[in-house]
Amino acid sequence: MHIVFTDLDGTLLDHETYSFEPARPALDLLKARGIPLVLASSKTEAEMRPIASAIGIDHPMIVENGAGIVNLPDGGADEDGVYDRLRAVLSSMDPDLRRRYQGFGDWSDAEVAEKTGMPLESARLARKRRFSEPGLWSGSEAERAAFAAVLDAQGFQAVQGGRFFTLMPKTSKAEAMAKIAHHYAETSNEPVFTVALGDAPNDAAMLEAADQGFIIANPAHAEMPVSDREREGFIARSERAGPYGWNDMILQLLA
Repeated sequence: MHIVFTDLDGTLLDHETYSFEPARPALDLLKARGIPLVLASSKTEAEMRPIASAIGIDHPMIVENGAGIVNLPDGGADEDGVYDRLRAVLSSMDPDLRRRYQGFGDWSDAEVAEKTGMPLESARLARKRRFSEPGLWSGSEAERAAFAAVLDAQGFQAVQGGRFFTLMPKTSKAEAMAKIAHHYAETSNEPVFTVALGDAPNDAAMLEAADQGFIIANPAHAEMPVSDREREGFIARSERAGPYGWNDMILQLLA
Protein backbone atom coordinates (compact mmCIF):
# COMPACT_ATOMS: atom_id res chain seq x y z
CA MET A 1 0.00 0.00 0.00
CA HIS A 2 1.02 3.60 -0.57
CA ILE A 3 1.10 6.25 2.17
CA VAL A 4 1.71 9.92 1.31
CA PHE A 5 3.46 12.11 3.87
CA THR A 6 3.40 15.84 3.20
CA ASP A 7 4.74 19.03 4.63
CA LEU A 8 2.25 21.90 4.73
CA ASP A 9 3.66 25.46 4.47
CA GLY A 10 5.19 26.03 1.05
CA THR A 11 4.36 22.46 -0.01
CA LEU A 12 0.66 21.53 0.16
CA LEU A 13 -0.21 25.03 1.41
CA ASP A 14 0.65 28.12 -0.62
CA HIS A 15 3.54 30.05 0.95
CA GLU A 16 1.56 33.30 1.02
CA THR A 17 -2.15 32.41 1.11
CA TYR A 18 -2.00 29.06 2.98
CA SER A 19 -4.52 27.66 0.47
CA PHE A 20 -4.43 24.02 -0.70
CA GLU A 21 -7.20 24.35 -3.30
CA PRO A 22 -4.88 24.10 -6.36
CA ALA A 23 -4.05 20.57 -5.13
CA ARG A 24 -7.70 19.50 -4.88
CA PRO A 25 -7.60 17.19 -7.98
CA ALA A 26 -4.72 15.17 -6.48
CA LEU A 27 -6.29 15.19 -3.01
CA ASP A 28 -9.53 13.83 -4.43
CA LEU A 29 -7.66 11.11 -6.32
CA LEU A 30 -5.81 10.00 -3.16
CA LYS A 31 -9.13 9.73 -1.34
CA ALA A 32 -10.75 7.85 -4.22
CA ARG A 33 -7.94 5.30 -4.18
CA GLY A 34 -7.96 4.94 -0.40
CA ILE A 35 -4.39 6.20 -0.01
CA PRO A 36 -3.75 7.70 3.44
CA LEU A 37 -2.48 11.28 3.46
CA VAL A 38 -0.39 12.03 6.54
CA LEU A 39 0.18 15.71 7.25
CA ALA A 40 3.71 16.32 8.56
CA SER A 41 4.33 19.87 9.70
CA SER A 42 5.99 22.17 12.19
CA LYS A 43 2.45 23.28 13.03
CA THR A 44 0.72 22.30 16.25
CA GLU A 45 -2.07 19.74 16.53
CA ALA A 46 -4.47 22.62 17.24
CA GLU A 47 -3.53 24.23 13.92
CA MET A 48 -3.53 21.06 11.88
CA ARG A 49 -6.89 19.60 12.86
CA PRO A 50 -8.89 22.32 11.03
CA ILE A 51 -6.68 21.83 7.94
CA ALA A 52 -7.23 18.06 7.99
CA SER A 53 -10.96 18.65 8.41
CA ALA A 54 -11.02 21.08 5.47
CA ILE A 55 -9.17 18.56 3.28
CA GLY A 56 -11.55 15.85 4.46
CA ILE A 57 -9.09 13.43 6.06
CA ASP A 58 -8.74 11.78 9.47
CA HIS A 59 -5.39 10.02 9.29
CA PRO A 60 -2.40 10.15 11.65
CA MET A 61 -0.59 13.51 11.72
CA ILE A 62 3.04 14.34 12.42
CA VAL A 63 3.03 17.54 14.45
CA GLU A 64 5.64 20.10 15.47
CA ASN A 65 8.33 18.91 13.05
CA GLY A 66 8.12 15.26 14.07
CA ALA A 67 8.20 15.83 17.82
CA GLY A 68 4.69 14.40 18.17
CA ILE A 69 2.27 12.02 16.41
CA VAL A 70 -1.51 12.19 16.80
CA ASN A 71 -4.32 9.90 15.63
CA LEU A 72 -2.07 6.83 15.80
CA PRO A 73 -3.08 4.32 18.51
CA ASP A 74 -0.20 3.86 20.98
CA GLY A 75 2.07 5.76 18.60
CA GLY A 76 1.98 9.35 19.77
CA ALA A 77 4.77 11.24 21.42
CA ASP A 78 2.71 12.30 24.40
CA GLU A 79 5.38 13.20 26.95
CA ASP A 80 4.40 16.27 28.94
CA GLY A 81 6.65 19.18 29.81
CA VAL A 82 8.88 19.14 26.71
CA TYR A 83 8.00 22.71 25.73
CA ASP A 84 8.50 24.01 29.26
CA ARG A 85 11.95 22.39 29.41
CA LEU A 86 12.85 23.92 26.05
CA ARG A 87 11.82 27.39 27.22
CA ALA A 88 13.86 26.85 30.41
CA VAL A 89 16.97 26.13 28.33
CA LEU A 90 16.42 29.41 26.45
CA SER A 91 16.02 31.32 29.70
CA SER A 92 19.28 29.89 31.06
CA MET A 93 21.37 30.99 28.06
CA ASP A 94 23.85 33.83 28.01
CA PRO A 95 21.68 36.95 27.48
CA ASP A 96 23.78 38.12 24.51
CA LEU A 97 23.11 34.81 22.75
CA ARG A 98 19.51 34.53 23.88
CA ARG A 99 18.47 37.88 22.45
CA ARG A 100 19.48 36.72 18.97
CA TYR A 101 16.51 34.34 18.94
CA GLN A 102 12.85 35.26 19.18
CA GLY A 103 10.23 32.51 19.20
CA PHE A 104 6.47 32.11 19.37
CA GLY A 105 6.73 32.05 23.16
CA ASP A 106 8.28 35.52 23.07
CA TRP A 107 5.54 36.98 20.88
CA SER A 108 1.89 37.77 21.42
CA ASP A 109 -0.89 36.27 19.30
CA ALA A 110 -0.95 39.53 17.33
CA GLU A 111 2.82 39.45 16.70
CA VAL A 112 2.68 35.83 15.50
CA ALA A 113 -0.18 36.80 13.18
CA GLU A 114 1.85 39.70 11.79
CA LYS A 115 5.00 37.62 11.23
CA THR A 116 3.21 34.68 9.62
CA GLY A 117 0.36 36.41 7.80
CA MET A 118 -2.12 34.16 9.60
CA PRO A 119 -5.44 35.36 11.00
CA LEU A 120 -5.37 36.16 14.72
CA GLU A 121 -7.26 32.99 15.67
CA SER A 122 -4.84 30.84 13.68
CA ALA A 123 -1.93 32.54 15.42
CA ARG A 124 -3.50 31.73 18.77
CA LEU A 125 -3.61 28.05 17.80
CA ALA A 126 0.00 28.21 16.59
CA ARG A 127 1.08 29.27 20.06
CA LYS A 128 -0.49 26.18 21.67
CA ARG A 129 2.80 24.33 21.67
CA ARG A 130 3.77 21.07 23.39
CA PHE A 131 7.08 20.04 21.83
CA SER A 132 8.83 22.75 19.81
CA GLU A 133 9.45 26.47 19.36
CA PRO A 134 9.53 28.14 15.93
CA GLY A 135 11.18 31.53 15.72
CA LEU A 136 13.56 33.82 13.91
CA TRP A 137 17.35 34.07 14.20
CA SER A 138 19.05 37.46 13.94
CA GLY A 139 22.68 36.72 14.84
CA SER A 140 25.78 35.62 12.95
CA GLU A 141 26.51 32.08 11.80
CA ALA A 142 29.12 31.73 14.56
CA GLU A 143 26.56 32.79 17.16
CA ARG A 144 24.03 30.39 15.68
CA ALA A 145 26.53 27.55 16.05
CA ALA A 146 27.07 28.48 19.70
CA PHE A 147 23.32 28.68 20.21
CA ALA A 148 22.84 25.24 18.66
CA ALA A 149 25.61 23.81 20.84
CA VAL A 150 23.83 24.91 24.01
CA LEU A 151 20.61 23.29 22.79
CA ASP A 152 22.46 20.11 21.80
CA ALA A 153 23.93 19.73 25.29
CA GLN A 154 20.40 19.80 26.71
CA GLY A 155 18.97 17.23 24.28
CA PHE A 156 17.44 19.65 21.77
CA GLN A 157 18.21 20.69 18.20
CA ALA A 158 17.58 23.64 15.89
CA VAL A 159 16.13 23.00 12.41
CA GLN A 160 15.79 25.61 9.66
CA GLY A 161 12.43 25.42 7.90
CA GLY A 162 11.02 27.34 4.98
CA ARG A 163 10.05 30.25 7.21
CA PHE A 164 11.20 29.65 10.77
CA PHE A 165 14.18 28.41 12.78
CA THR A 166 12.55 25.72 14.94
CA LEU A 167 13.87 24.37 18.24
CA MET A 168 12.78 20.83 19.14
CA PRO A 169 13.83 17.49 20.66
CA LYS A 170 16.31 15.34 18.77
CA THR A 171 13.82 13.60 16.51
CA SER A 172 12.55 14.22 13.00
CA LYS A 173 9.68 13.88 10.58
CA ALA A 174 11.59 10.90 9.14
CA GLU A 175 11.50 8.99 12.43
CA ALA A 176 7.79 9.73 12.83
CA MET A 177 7.19 8.63 9.23
CA ALA A 178 8.93 5.31 9.92
CA LYS A 179 6.78 4.74 13.01
CA ILE A 180 3.55 5.40 11.11
CA ALA A 181 4.62 3.25 8.15
CA HIS A 182 5.43 0.38 10.52
CA HIS A 183 1.99 0.72 12.14
CA TYR A 184 0.23 0.53 8.76
CA ALA A 185 2.37 -2.41 7.65
CA GLU A 186 1.46 -4.34 10.78
CA THR A 187 -2.26 -3.56 10.70
CA SER A 188 -2.66 -4.12 6.94
CA ASN A 189 -0.26 -7.07 6.77
CA GLU A 190 1.20 -5.77 3.50
CA PRO A 191 4.31 -3.81 2.47
CA VAL A 192 4.13 -0.02 2.67
CA PHE A 193 5.49 2.28 -0.05
CA THR A 194 6.20 5.70 1.46
CA VAL A 195 5.91 8.92 -0.55
CA ALA A 196 7.10 12.22 0.94
CA LEU A 197 6.71 15.81 -0.26
CA GLY A 198 8.47 18.86 1.16
CA ASP A 199 10.14 22.13 0.25
CA ALA A 200 12.68 23.00 2.96
CA PRO A 201 15.70 21.67 4.88
CA ASN A 202 13.52 20.44 7.74
CA ASP A 203 11.91 18.06 5.22
CA ALA A 204 15.21 16.66 3.95
CA ALA A 205 15.43 13.63 6.27
CA MET A 206 11.85 12.64 5.45
CA LEU A 207 12.46 13.02 1.71
CA GLU A 208 15.66 10.97 1.93
CA ALA A 209 14.02 8.19 3.94
CA ALA A 210 10.92 7.82 1.75
CA ASP A 211 10.69 5.28 -1.05
CA GLN A 212 9.83 8.24 -3.31
CA GLY A 213 10.45 11.87 -2.43
CA PHE A 214 9.29 15.06 -4.15
CA ILE A 215 10.88 18.45 -3.55
CA ILE A 216 8.25 21.10 -4.15
CA ALA A 217 9.56 24.34 -5.64
CA ASN A 218 9.44 27.34 -3.30
CA PRO A 219 10.91 30.58 -4.70
CA ALA A 220 10.70 32.15 -1.24
CA HIS A 221 13.99 30.48 -0.25
CA ALA A 222 17.11 28.94 -1.76
CA GLU A 223 16.80 25.60 -3.56
CA MET A 224 17.59 22.50 -1.55
CA PRO A 225 20.91 20.89 -2.54
CA VAL A 226 20.97 17.82 -4.75
CA SER A 227 21.61 14.63 -2.76
CA ASP A 228 22.89 11.23 -3.83
CA ARG A 229 19.39 9.85 -3.47
CA GLU A 230 18.09 12.45 -5.89
CA ARG A 231 20.87 11.60 -8.36
CA GLU A 232 19.79 7.96 -8.10
CA GLY A 233 16.24 8.89 -9.11
CA PHE A 234 14.45 8.41 -5.79
CA ILE A 235 13.73 12.13 -5.38
CA ALA A 236 12.22 14.40 -8.05
CA ARG A 237 11.47 18.13 -8.16
CA SER A 238 8.35 19.97 -9.18
CA GLU A 239 8.52 22.79 -11.69
CA ARG A 240 5.61 24.67 -10.20
CA ALA A 241 5.52 25.96 -6.63
CA GLY A 242 3.39 25.06 -3.63
CA PRO A 243 0.06 23.27 -4.10
CA TYR A 244 0.31 23.54 -7.91
CA GLY A 245 3.56 21.58 -7.88
CA TRP A 246 2.17 19.24 -5.23
CA ASN A 247 -0.80 18.48 -7.47
CA ASP A 248 1.50 17.85 -10.44
CA MET A 249 3.72 15.40 -8.55
CA ILE A 250 0.90 13.35 -7.01
CA LEU A 251 -0.96 13.09 -10.33
CA GLN A 252 2.30 12.05 -11.99
CA LEU A 253 2.91 9.42 -9.28
CA LEU A 254 -0.56 7.93 -9.62
CA ALA A 255 -0.82 8.13 -13.42
